Amino acid sequence: MLGDVMLVNGAPWPVATVEGAQYRLRILNACNARRLDLRLDPGRPLTQIGTDGGLLAQPLRHEHFVLAPAQRLDAIVDFSAYPPGTAVSLVNDFGEGRMGEVLRFRVGERAPDGFRLPGRLSTIEPLGPPAVTRTLHFQAGGTKGWLINGELFSPHAIAARPALGSVEVWRLVSDFHHPVHLHLNPFQVLSRGLAGPGPFDAGWKDTIDLRPAEEAAIAIRFDGYRGKYVFHCHNLEHEDMAMMGNFEVT
Repeated sequence: MLGDVMLVNGAPWPVATVEGAQYRLRILNACNARRLDLRLDPGRPLTQIGTDGGLLAQPLRHEHFVLAPAQRLDAIVDFSAYPPGTAVSLVNDFGEGRMGEVLRFRVGERAPDGFRLPGRLSTIEPLGPPAVTRTLHFQAGGTKGWLINGELFSPHAIAARPALGSVEVWRLVSDFHHPVHLHLNPFQVLSRGLAGPGPFDAGWKDTIDLRPAEEAAIAIRFDGYRGKYVFHCHNLEHEDMAMMGNFEVT
């Protein structure tokens, strides 16, 4: 379900007044199924400082940013770079017509701004080595619904039993767009196909934008709590049609 009205904090196509200063925008793609390709018009870079699981190691500058459902973006936007009175739009290049519009900022007068973005934000240590590597196929099952490794969701079936404190690598294979989301722990994206992580994969993630006919590898450390948790496609209709599985931390 893609819908035909873009809501921001419950309001359709809102307008926000901002001062000529730096702002931190915290963006969640809460659409059922719609992927977003966001940029500012007139164009200025989005300086990414955070993602699904918190701060990045260092800031990253993007001319645009793609978010699948459930993914998040923390970005710094410097509105002092625009003359007062400028209308700045956040647009979605994956949308057509009005679905290409998200919201608009009206830039006011310059304001005192003593914020300076540091070059180092956090420390992110690579995960590894993995104790286990697993492969999970996300695919359509015709009239059966949407399947993981050929199976519909069952509350009693366990797809993986990682040990508490262990690191595993999961190879995710898709036939369609599937934003794959894991509960309990964040992960690091290791690769897409034969290449490394994509431009929007940095930092700690809990949702990966898995694209059609793509294989991606993620590394997860299962720590914190033992118990049973789920992983699923965050396209809500796919999830509702049983594209979900259980893992149990032992």
